[in-house]
Amino acid sequence: MDSIRIPVYKHIRRYLQVQYGNCIYATDRNYASAIIRGMLKKFDKKDPAKVRPSQKLNLGATFDVVIGREGIQRLGGYLTNADILKFSQAMDLLIRQEMYRWCQHPNATDHVIDFNIRRFIDLYGFSEDDLPFENLKRWYFRERERINKRLNARTEHEYAMMLSYASPNDGVPITKRISDEPYKRLSIPKAFQLIIPFS
Repeated sequence: MDSIRIPVYKHIRRYLQVQYGNCIYATDRNYASAIIRGMLKKFDKKDPAKVRPSQKLNLGATFDVVIGREGIQRLGGYLTNADILKFSQAMDLLIRQEMYRWCQHPNATDHVIDFNIRRFIDLYGFSEDDLPFENLKRWYFRERERINKRLNARTEHEYAMMLSYASPNDGVPITKRISDEPYKRLSIPKAFQLIIPFS
């Protein structure tokens, strides 16, 4: 088994250690492994930088990805700096989304957001320097506002739906059967009629 050491943010390393241990196995069925597998590229013998790549990206910490020889031949063993950065950003978003669900959980100890965020930070042991409380709190309220806007927009534009039943042999063309005529007198802005044939 070989390992690929990739740069990550310090709080990402802490999250990965809690979730997966001291390394990620590329063949495991989990979110982090799936992202890594999708980013791996095969070495290019014509490009010396891809034969022995030297990572110049410094994000503050590193984490090991373990992959077998067959996996390297099949998937590759090279990660670009851009992909490494995308991996850390994807994991950072995953942490924040998990924090949001933690705070919104109906069985939470209490519903004071500050306390719930503090408990989440303590659960993973995040350092204040690496993942500040105020940063997480601002992100939480922005995310809540974004979700609420989407939910309100969805309820304002709900479609009306009517099911009509027609025999397939009634001779009425399908274009005549689908119409929004019945809804004009009800003043519903958008509607459609679904025809379900029966025998």
